[in-house]
Formats: sequence, structure tokens, C-alpha cells
Amino acid sequence: MVPAVSTFTPAGELDRGAFLANLGAHLAQGADGVLVAGSSGESALLEDEDRRQLLLWAREAVPAERWLIAGIGSESTRQTIRRAHDARVAGADAVLVISPHYFLKRMTEAALLAHFRAVADASPLPVLLYNMPAYAHLVLSPAFVHAMAEHPNVIGMKDSAGNLPVLAQYLEAQGPGFRVLTGNGGTACQALQAGVSGAILAIALFAGPLVHAMVGAFRGGRLAEAEALQARLVPLATDIGGALGPAGIKAAMDLAGLSGGAPRSPLLSVSDEERAVVRARLVAAGVLTA
Repeated sequence: MVPAVSTFTPAGELDRGAFLANLGAHLAQGADGVLVAGSSGESALLEDEDRRQLLLWAREAVPAERWLIAGIGSESTRQTIRRAHDARVAGADAVLVISPHYFLKRMTEAALLAHFRAVADASPLPVLLYNMPAYAHLVLSPAFVHAMAEHPNVIGMKDSAGNLPVLAQYLEAQGPGFRVLTGNGGTACQALQAGVSGAILAIALFAGPLVHAMVGAFRGGRLAEAEALQARLVPLATDIGGALGPAGIKAAMDLAGLSGGAPRSPLLSVSDEERAVVRARLVAAGVLTA
């Protein structure tokens, strides 16, 4: 699946045409679903009305047999629950919840369990946990994940950390009612080998054919081919998505012929020097010709 970018006009308003054009391209490349308002979608910079509108537009484009997931995490349990209800009305299939982290020192295991259980109890849609230490500045412990996996309305998690030993412990919670997805483009092939059930990868936004080729090679039992393709993907994940965030992802999309555009303030577009790095990484990976 892909974590769609939120496209904006020069005035900073949502751009419907660009958003739908991107989704059409991602789906045509074989994406099994779309995440709206995830980290790559600048979730922290979206108003709740933006989220509702993007989900409604996405539901127009995403067929019923493919996933539409809504990022709903916030600092407030009440707001997260309200966003879950908004997501259901807009037609989402499931919700993705990142940890509250502003009051970081008070986000103990007990506090996180209370928050996520309250959200899972109240959400009208199935819940996926979201482990994103780069932005949340905390790691969901394996014990926490195992406890939450027992909740009947928690169907899985997205792990974007790329810490393979910890991922192995998350995978011990995997079963028919709980699936682990990777969100780390630099270790996606290794995660597939470890047993994850799927992936939601930002690099697939601008290198979709390469990502799908890697996954296809793995599923076809061609492990050496999959690992070779993964090696080409690593610099895209580390130097574009990891180092530059949404601005770098959007620059890469523009270069790849999709609609990235500018991020929303206070994020700035990449500099000329950063754009040159993005282009160089895309050329080296074979996404662009020199």
C-alpha cells in the first residue's frame, strides 16, 4: 500500500485534481490500498476538515476491494475517537493510530495502553497501531503490542522503525486477527522474509514499479532478485524519505512525473542542493534516466 501525499495549491489549499491523479497512478501500478493522512501525507499539518475531504476524494478513486486507511492519531484521546467516526462516515475501511507524544515523559506504558484501548473500544472501524519513532519519539514495546493485539478491534500494526530484532518480537503477536505491516522502505525485503503480512511504503509513491518488482520477486521465490532490488531502494528510503521527509518525497514525485508540489507551512520545499540529491538517487536506482 501507499501512504498518499496531501497535495496543495500554491495558496496552501487542498488540490483535488492532483490528489486523484496521484491515486490513479498508484492504483494502476498495483497498489493494494491507500493510506490517507499518514506521515507522508503531512498528517500533523492537516485540519480535521482536510482529513474528511481527502478521505471522501480517496473513496471515489479507491475500489471497494482495495484498502482505504485513515490516519487519525492526535494528542487527544477524544479527538482521535472523533476522527475515527469521521473516517467511517467518509468511507474508510480501517484507521491507523500513532502514539500521543507531546507530553513525552508522561506517555508511560500505562498511559499508552489506556489511550489505545479507549480508541479501540470506541472506534467504529478496525484499528492499526502505528510505530513511528522518528516522529513520535517513542517506541511501542513488544509487550504493548502483544497486549493490544488481544483487543478484538485491533487488527494489526504498521512498524516504520526498521529495527529488525524488535520487529521479530512484534511478529510473535501475529495471527489470524492481527497482522504486522512494515513501513520501512530500507528494510522491506528483510521484513518480508521475517514474516510481515504486507507493507505501506513511502518509496512506492515515487518508485512504485521498483517496489512492486521487489515484492513480486519475493513472492515468486526469487530471493536474490528481491534482495538486489531492495539494495537499489535503500538510498531512496534513507536519503529521500528518511532525511528529507514529506518535502523530499514530494520532490521525488515531481521528478518522477507525478504531483508532489510544495508541503504545507511550516515545512519548506527542498533546496536546490537537496533536489539535486533526490534526482541523483532516483537516477542511481533506475527510476529516472540520467
